[in-house]
Amino acid sequence: MLGPNVSRAQTTAKPSIVLVHGAFADASSWNTVIPLLQKAGFTVYAPPNTLRGLDADAAVIATFVHSIPGPVILVGHSYGGSVISAAAPTEANVKALVYVDAFAPDTGESAGSLLSAYPPTPKDFFVPVPLAGTPGADLYIAPKYYGPVFASDVPPATAAIMAVTQRPIALSALSDKASFTEGWKTLPSWYVVGDADLVIPPALQMMMAQRAKSHIIHVPGGSHPSMIMHPQQTVEAIEAAAAATVK
Repeated sequence: MLGPNVSRAQTTAKPSIVLVHGAFADASSWNTVIPLLQKAGFTVYAPPNTLRGLDADAAVIATFVHSIPGPVILVGHSYGGSVISAAAPTEANVKALVYVDAFAPDTGESAGSLLSAYPPTPKDFFVPVPLAGTPGADLYIAPKYYGPVFASDVPPATAAIMAVTQRPIALSALSDKASFTEGWKTLPSWYVVGDADLVIPPALQMMMAQRAKSHIIHVPGGSHPSMIMHPQQTVEAIEAAAAATVK
């Protein structure tokens, strides 16, 4: 039975799409995806991910989702995958998750622990900037690595701008462990794998996607932000999630 303030039209409407960026990027990383979704008739949001810590970031996104009437599909890139996994179980209107070159941690795992089985980054890969009044630090990717590693298939001029405008992540956030309420355990999910990702190894992405029983879409030649140069695969995953979960 429908609630007193919910019409039947609302229950069958297209879901809203909430795009959650990862670390070392911002909402502009979705700029090639957004117009395709809007053309397909979706309402799209790309709120800022605060990148302060997993629980805090998930609470920000959950609060944002709570303000949206009707069904929602959460889409997370990179560290944004950890955030949507933690945010989703708190909001009943989240109907599906879409991971794009993203972390999908299990209970007790962090971004750092998931990467620990793979070769480490060069010692000068990150540039730490102390946070005033705290023992913590913000992490940036050193500009010389940003294009060749983080955005390896993005035109160099564009990657250079991304390096300058990158959003830092709190160092401690990379070791924040996922809670027991992981969204991918209870919600259907889709996973877009950038096959040339140099940040989250494709083998690790496949492990997480298969563990979550996600529907997997590959992006041949796709770098870590594969959606920038290959938005069609991300849109395909989102449209499939919408078709499968909203009746």
